[in-house]
Parts: sequence; C-alpha cells; structure tokens
Amino acid sequence: MFKPEIKTKQPFASQFLESALVPGKEKLANSYMLTGSNTMDMYFLALETARILNCSGKTKDCACTVCGWIAQNRHPAVITVSPIDYIHHNKDKKPRTVITIDQARGIKQSLNVSSQYHRVIIFTDAKEGKEHESKAKLLWKDYREIIAPPVPENSDSPRESWIPAPLSYKTFHSEPANALLKIIEEPPPAVTFFFLAKDREDMIDTIVSRSQIIQLAYNPENSIETDALNEFFSKFPPGTKEEAVLYSERLLEISKENSLAPGEILSLIEKYLIMLIRHNPENSNFCKYTVNQLKNIQKAKTELNSYVNPQAVMDSLLIGFAASK
Repeated sequence: MFKPEIKTKQPFASQFLESALVPGKEKLANSYMLTGSNTMDMYFLALETARILNCSGKTKDCACTVCGWIAQNRHPAVITVSPIDYIHHNKDKKPRTVITIDQARGIKQSLNVSSQYHRVIIFTDAKEGKEHESKAKLLWKDYREIIAPPVPENSDSPRESWIPAPLSYKTFHSEPANALLKIIEEPPPAVTFFFLAKDREDMIDTIVSRSQIIQLAYNPENSIETDALNEFFSKFPPGTKEEAVLYSERLLEISKENSLAPGEILSLIEKYLIMLIRHNPENSNFCKYTVNQLKNIQKAKTELNSYVNPQAVMDSLLIGFAASK
C-alpha cells in the first residue's frame, strides 16, 4: 500500500501502519506519535496514511483524484498544523514561533463539521525562509516528485524553502496541547492525529499517553549537514592561528546556511572525531589528542549555553586545535 520510497527507508514503521489499514481489519489508533531523527520520513508516512485512507481506487500506484490531491498537499481533509501553517485561526493571521491555543481551537471547530473523508491532522514544527533554502533543497530531493509541502493559505505559490521539524516543548506548549486532549481521546469518526517528535520526552505526557508511539529507523537528516562539513573535515584540524580563524568563520557560515545552531555544528564535529578514534585505536598519540579536543568541544558547548558570543567561542576552540596540533 505504501509507496516503495518510504517502505525502503522505514520498513518497520510502514509495515506497522499498513497492518492497521487492512480493509475490513482496520485497527487504526486515534493518535500516533512518530519519533526519530528524520522528520521528512515522518511527514511522508503521515501523508501516505492519509492517502491510503482516502484513496478511491484502492490499487497500487493509484492515480485517482484524491491521491493526486493529497500528493499535492491540497486536500482539505489533510491538515498540517505548525507555527507557520494553519495560521488563519490566529487573531493576527500571522506565523508564530509556537503552535497557538487559537490553532488548537480551530482544529476542534473544524472537526465538529462532518466530512466524507478520513481526516488526518499532522502536528509538526516547521521552518521556512531564504536561510532554509539550501537545506530544504537537500531534504526534499527524494520527495519532490511524490509529495509536496503544505499549500500556503490564500496562495498557490510553491514553498521552496519549507521543511518540517520535530515538535518540542518550545513549539508545542501545554496550553494548546491540553486543549486537544478530549478530542484526541474521543475524536469524531474517521479522524487520525499524527505528532512528529524526535523523542517522546519532547512532548507533554498527556499527549504521549493518548498516542501510539512508532519509533522510526535511524535515517539521519544530519548526513545533509555532514555533507556541508565535508570540505571542512578534509583539511581538519587547522595548522595555524590564521587558518583557525578562517575555519571558525566558515563554521558559522555553514551554521547559518543549514539552519543549525552553533552547538549542533559542534555536535557534528564531535561525531566526526569519535569516528576517527574508532578507526585509529592503535594510534595512541592521535587518540589522546582527539580526546582532549572532545573535552574542549564540551567546554565550548557549555560556553554557548551560557550565551558567550558564538564567534568568540569558535575562535577560541579552533585556535586551541591549531595550537595543540
């Protein structure tokens, strides 16, 4: 039932959901929480579930009107709720940095109106803007021909920079979450909720307890960021103070280009250094040097969390790499 693109990437999650969609033996939960590292796969799984539930052809590679509509992400029964989507219920009609109580109330009101379709409501964080274009291009490269970002309200313009992101307490507060609890527990007929998160601990307990959790296979979006760092890694570590400052500037550029916080960039460097240790266990001097640098990275992360200027933190860290080379 599910398209081969997602069945190959996420065989367990696809099979689990497919088993709940067998005609005559449906055992679909009211709410699912998809967790893991790849929000694009989560979003695709939710859309695929919506497509199968509403497909009128019920055949492999169906090209019915409903399937086409959902592939274009234009179906009125498939709603993406994020800080920048489904915003017409906000009093000022503007995007926010969090999902609002007004959006939650809007969902409840819309579900009070009957529908001939099986409605699927997808809650996710999302990013959009020129600074996200390069990351969006990479994230969507395997999906552009089969699904699309949600259509913006009052516009048909394509959203070239829209990307889904995992929910957290920062974007989905307890007030809008609690406003949905009753309707999640006892929804109208033919309604399914999806919540996309990195980990169950990132969501309010009352949503977790009302959802069936499906852990996706590790399929790292971080490989995209690692690609962006390949040039950096190929010349790592810097040999002089001057090189170190240039490296520092380039790291912050990569951070902005890929919508990554400086701390996330440091986490990628950590993973790279750990990989080098694993591949060079016999080189005791190298391992000792690298372990010291990992300690320095941890110190730099602490400084970033204490709101020290990121440029100063990166400069100090990279100059330290060069000095101890």
